[in-house]
Amino acid sequence: ASGFFPQIVEGPICRYSQTAEQLWNAAPVKYENLTFGLQRFLFGMLKKLVIADRLSPIVIEIFDKYNEYSGAIIALGAVSYTIQLYMDFSGSMDAVIGIAQIFGIRMPENFERPFFSRSISEFWKRWHITLGTWLKDYLFYPIVTAGKMKKLTASARKKIGNHFGPLLAGSIALFCVWICNGLWHGSGWNYIFFGMYHFVLILSGSAITPAVNKINNQLHINADSFLYRLMQMVRTSVLVVIGELFFRANGLRNGFAMFGKMVTGLLPSLPDKQGLINVLIRTGRNSQDLIIVAVTLAAVFAVSVLNEKRISVRDELAKRKILIRWAVF
Repeated sequence: ASGFFPQIVEGPICRYSQTAEQLWNAAPVKYENLTFGLQRFLFGMLKKLVIADRLSPIVIEIFDKYNEYSGAIIALGAVSYTIQLYMDFSGSMDAVIGIAQIFGIRMPENFERPFFSRSISEFWKRWHITLGTWLKDYLFYPIVTAGKMKKLTASARKKIGNHFGPLLAGSIALFCVWICNGLWHGSGWNYIFFGMYHFVLILSGSAITPAVNKINNQLHINADSFLYRLMQMVRTSVLVVIGELFFRANGLRNGFAMFGKMVTGLLPSLPDKQGLINVLIRTGRNSQDLIIVAVTLAAVFAVSVLNEKRISVRDELAKRKILIRWAVF
């Protein structure tokens, strides 16, 4: 058990109860675990090496020299960083979980297709899942279930109702969670702002939920329709990209400067072909790199859509003939 190496600092954050029995009773390597584990590992490396590492120089160039670029290029940098971060992080998790599976160890999932989320709250239930559950179990719940918080909730229920009453105590716990989440990533003001940004978004979303539901009912809007869900996913993704811009910026002041330039200069500078060409030249990239990223992203997206529909690509491929399997691989 002490020699088990498939785990990194970023996660998954394993509880003793999740892996102890598996480690002490390790089974022999099985063919299914070997093949599925290697597939998961290689899929993770595809995300990291083909997508994240190709985008990294572009992100560094734009964030370090944002004053030289238009709002459109800054928006490109923010989107590119969000993609890079997700592919790098989730790709690393795929590699870790895949290697563990080779040895017959089932590690907890750390990502569950977060960009299909319909709200910021749902997004963070799907992103870095093990960190979120750790903060919930060891910080959020102990705070909201404390004696004084229970009294506050009971008093608030009487004065402001059953929805906003619990929300008051919950907001205090949520604030503590997100200030810690920000500090988890670093001590800079941009990390603290990142935490407070998501705290405000999640709290605001919870506060206006009854009003939104009432408006939808009055306007006869089907909240489960495809277009409505798509709108929610796009809105959530935009808010995430903005948050990641501040997270990646070289300091909070630069983050606000980049955000301001992006908001005011995005539409007037579309399309900024010359700006894009300058970025590619300075980073040693070319149009072929962008095509490779786009094609690989499309493949990852296709797999994600199938997984979101609860279709296991690996299970389905395992049923096919070897020529079909290897053609897909």
